[in-house]
Amino acid sequence: MEKNANKIFDFIKSLFLPRKMAKHMNMSFLLALVILLAASCLNIVTSNTRATKDVEEMLQFPNLYDSVPKDIEITNIDTGEALPKISLETDDNHKVNLGDTTVDGPSKYLKSNKNGVYHGLYQSENGNVDVTVVIDDNLLSGYGNIEKPLYVEFFDIEGYLQQDKADNTEYILYVLTLDNLYYLFNLDQVKDGKSTKAATNSVILETKDTGELKYYLPKDETELKINKYGDFDTTLWTRLASSEDVIDFEASTTYFESLGTSLTFEQYSLMVNKVTPAYRHLKNLSNALYGGVISYANLESNGMDIEKINSSFSDFQANLKESMIVFNAGLLKTSSLIVSIVITLFFPFLLSGITWLMSKSFIMNKFRQYYAICSLCFAMTTFIALIAGFFISYNEMAFALLVIASVYYIVATFRINTMETDKKDEDKNKKEEPKEPIKYTKISDDTTIIG
Repeated sequence: MEKNANKIFDFIKSLFLPRKMAKHMNMSFLLALVILLAASCLNIVTSNTRATKDVEEMLQFPNLYDSVPKDIEITNIDTGEALPKISLETDDNHKVNLGDTTVDGPSKYLKSNKNGVYHGLYQSENGNVDVTVVIDDNLLSGYGNIEKPLYVEFFDIEGYLQQDKADNTEYILYVLTLDNLYYLFNLDQVKDGKSTKAATNSVILETKDTGELKYYLPKDETELKINKYGDFDTTLWTRLASSEDVIDFEASTTYFESLGTSLTFEQYSLMVNKVTPAYRHLKNLSNALYGGVISYANLESNGMDIEKINSSFSDFQANLKESMIVFNAGLLKTSSLIVSIVITLFFPFLLSGITWLMSKSFIMNKFRQYYAICSLCFAMTTFIALIAGFFISYNEMAFALLVIASVYYIVATFRINTMETDKKDEDKNKKEEPKEPIKYTKISDDTTIIG
C-alpha cells in the first residue's frame, strides 16, 4: 500500500518538478497535443466563468444605476413634453433616404413620433442620477461617417460632456438613432491635457500629430453663443490655441444685446473673462460617435424590451444592463476562445520549435520531446489560472499565464538538458577523490623473519 502511494506521489511530482519531468519527454506527440487541448478547454472554462463579471466591471455602470425610481420624469429639455412613445419596427424591406440615395435599412429599427432631447434628474440622500435621452430616428448611423452629426441639429454634445460635474451625481446619456443605441456613463473630463472619460466613452478627440489634444478659442466675440447648459458652445470656436492661451477681446454691450439671453451683462462679462482654451470633438465622426454602442437587433436577441423606457425607466435600465452584459459577455467569450487557442495550442508549438532548433545537441534533441515538456508546463500553469480566475480578470490572467508558462518551460528544459553534465561532474568528482594512505604497523624487535 505504501509502495503504491509512493508511486502515485512520484508521478504527481513528475508533472511539476522540472528534473522529474524528464521521464515524460518521450511521450508521443499525439498525447502531448491531447494534453494541450484539455488545457485549452480548461482555459475556456476559466474565461467563460469570468466573462459576466469582467463585462460588468468593464462597462462601469453607475453606482446608482439600479436605484432610479420607476416614476422618474423625463421630459423634453425645451418644451417640457413627456418622453414620446418608442418602439422597434421589423421590416426587411425598410428603406432609408440618405440625401439623394435610398438604401436598405436595418431589420430592426427605431420608431418614434417625436425626435429631441429629453432630461430627468433623480435626487436622493444617497446620490443623484442625471439622465439624458436623445432621440433621432432619421439618422442611420451604421452607414460610415456621419456627415452632419445629430448634435449639430438639436443636441450640444460638447456642452453636455464639458458641463461641470455636480458632486455625488452619476450621468447617464442614451442616444437612440434609427439603427443603434449609444450609451455613455458619466461625463468626459480632462485633466492635465488628457481625457479621463469612462471606459465606455470612446468619443474621438481631435489631436495633433504628437498625440496632444487640440485646443480652441473664439477668434472674436461673434463666436460666443450660449448653449442649453448655460455655457459657451465651444464647437463654434475656430482659433487654434495652446492650453495656456487667452482671448484678446473684451465683452461688449452691443453683441451681448444681440444674444437675447436672460443673463445680465455683468454675468456675461464674467463668463467672457473666464473663457479658457477648450478641446473639442471632430465634426465628422464615425458611427462610434458616443463610444458604447449596441444595435437594436442585438439588444432584442439578448432579451431587451426597449418599450419599457416609456413605462418604467428603472425597469428599462435593469433590462438594458442585463442584455448588454449578456451581449458583451458573448463577445468576450469569443475573443477569449481565440486567446485561449493562441496561448495553449499555437504558442507552445512555436516555442517548442524555437527551443528545439537552438538545442539539438543536448539530451533532448527531438522536437516531440520539447513539445512534450512544453505541454506539461502549459497544462500545469492552466490549473493555477483556474484558481486565479476567481480573483482577477481573464485579460490580466491570460498575459500572466503566457509569461509564467513560458518561463516555467525554459527552466524545465534547461534543467533536463543539464542532467548529463551534472552526472559527468559527479563521476569526475568521484574519480578525483583522494585515497586513504596505507598505514603500516612497526614490526617489533624480537620478530624473526623467515626467508
